Amino acid sequence: MSVDLQILNERVVCAQHKNEVCSECNQSFIEINDLTRHLKATNGVIPPPGAVLPLRSQQIAKMREDGNTHFRAQRHQEAIAAYTNAINIAFDRPLWEPTGLAREELAVLLCNRSAAYIARKEWVNAYVDAEGVIELKRPWSKGHFRLGRALFGMGRYEEGIEALKLGLMFDPESAEIQKALKEAEETYGCGEEDA
Repeated sequence: MSVDLQILNERVVCAQHKNEVCSECNQSFIEINDLTRHLKATNGVIPPPGAVLPLRSQQIAKMREDGNTHFRAQRHQEAIAAYTNAINIAFDRPLWEPTGLAREELAVLLCNRSAAYIARKEWVNAYVDAEGVIELKRPWSKGHFRLGRALFGMGRYEEGIEALKLGLMFDPESAEIQKALKEAEETYGCGEEDA
């Protein structure tokens, strides 16, 4: 099967429909366009495999710290904006950089943003970010803690308790989760085992 493609505005598209993702031709040129965009940014110097751009890592770390500063000062909307900027940069890491680095950064940033959403009682956004944390770093109990808090805020108490219990399976010593689980079981009266 041959693929009929065309360069349009410096992007590869299907020649017939002029789409980067064409459902009619069953083709997607997103990855090649992303790679091209990242390689152009190197000014012709192709990085070695596994190379990490230190400036990008520094920007992400700075924005994360800015978000943490805003969060500690209870400027939660500003914290969300800083974390979101850092998330966008981490998502845009070039394809040749180690995926583990982006996964780790994204897990921490989404977890922090979830906490800021929780502080603003934006339960659905907190839930979505916590799910992202768990997808990226399942054994990290902090993601399960955030998920439990978001579920409680949404009125989904039994699911929240289950999220906390799963977090305890990964980190049985977590005082934060133990305290939240005890309070939830006392407050909502669900999740306790029948004797």
